[in-house]
Amino acid sequence: MRHLLAVLIALLPIVAFAQGSRTVSGQVSYLDRMALPPDAVLLVEVLGTDGRLIADARMPTDGQQVPVPFAVQVRAQSDVILRAGIMLGFDLVWLGDPVMAVGDAGVDLQLYRYQPLGFTATFRCDDLVVRTGFAGDRLIVDTGAARLVLDPVPVASGARFAAVDSDTSFWSRGDTATITLNGTDVPECRLSLPEPRTAYTARGNEPFWTVTVDAGALTLTRLGMEDLTLPVTEATLQEDGAIIVIATDSERGQRAVLQRDAMICRDSMTGLPYPETVSLAMGDEMITGCGGSVGGLLQKRTWVVDRILDEDVLSSSRVTLGFDAGGRVAGSSGCNRWFAGYQLTGETLNIRQSGATMMACAGQVMAQERLFFAALAQVTGYDIDDGGALVLLGPDGPVITARAATDGSAP
Repeated sequence: MRHLLAVLIALLPIVAFAQGSRTVSGQVSYLDRMALPPDAVLLVEVLGTDGRLIADARMPTDGQQVPVPFAVQVRAQSDVILRAGIMLGFDLVWLGDPVMAVGDAGVDLQLYRYQPLGFTATFRCDDLVVRTGFAGDRLIVDTGAARLVLDPVPVASGARFAAVDSDTSFWSRGDTATITLNGTDVPECRLSLPEPRTAYTARGNEPFWTVTVDAGALTLTRLGMEDLTLPVTEATLQEDGAIIVIATDSERGQRAVLQRDAMICRDSMTGLPYPETVSLAMGDEMITGCGGSVGGLLQKRTWVVDRILDEDVLSSSRVTLGFDAGGRVAGSSGCNRWFAGYQLTGETLNIRQSGATMMACAGQVMAQERLFFAALAQVTGYDIDDGGALVLLGPDGPVITARAATDGSAP
């Protein structure tokens, strides 16, 4: 079934600018002593310093070996960030870390062998990033807000998958995909590079332990014991959407199996929610805990506010929040654009004094905006309820309730 998705990607820069443009060029290489297959495709992405995609180019290598040159035309900007990867169909084989390109100097991008942890393809749908992978013939789709299991559906062209119990579907044609989430069409999605590699971390209490998966290795740290590091030998998706990571050292007879379930986990000491519930098995020993980052449920999505201080949001307005990984939160107050800083610790969430544009709106909308800013100033923590809604908490309980947008729109 995966081969239904694998389509040779033609040379196609998605953005070209006739005027006010410059060319960003360089070459990519890797240290592995492995020849590039003739159907390998080089994908180069150019991002602004805010992380938004400016342009990309897809270049068939046609049997050429590394170093492989590239050139991408972008709007005239002083600084951009380059990322590159080499793909076989929809499978990413080599990936590079982000590199800043300053001026017109050529850039050398070093790639490393990519080892996916279950999900093998990434799609960018404007501001929404979607990861996909297979468990048998079923497609697992991770939107960041949910992990969905879709079944294959016969179709005349491309490959289509749909959920049995909801109006959710994924239809790929070439290197693009059309995605519908609970009846809402998201912007057209395009095959992309995964987000920059970061270590995956899980932790638990009683006994205190931490697992880190990074650069092809799993490291277990336990209080009062020597660290254990094992090479990752396998990472697969299960039909229920769980991720299984197996790390094995056959010479020492050691094996660890990490299971990551997309179920919200609350830390047994702080009560803070984490994106995943995890278990780690080593022989007859089993330990359990929470996985992902403490801000993983907050960040990289748009939250649409439903209630502010026990009042419903006006149906004629759209109030939003979006938290990034750099300590910034921004959105729409229903009238003006607003922005602020936030601080997330192991136990609290605080939103610093906010700023906003100065447009005037109808009286009801302006009153709601003032109520919203007053609620933001009261935030001391957050939770995710059983329905997946974000609940921002004040000293006396919920002050703002919001739901995750499914259309990929910006905050």
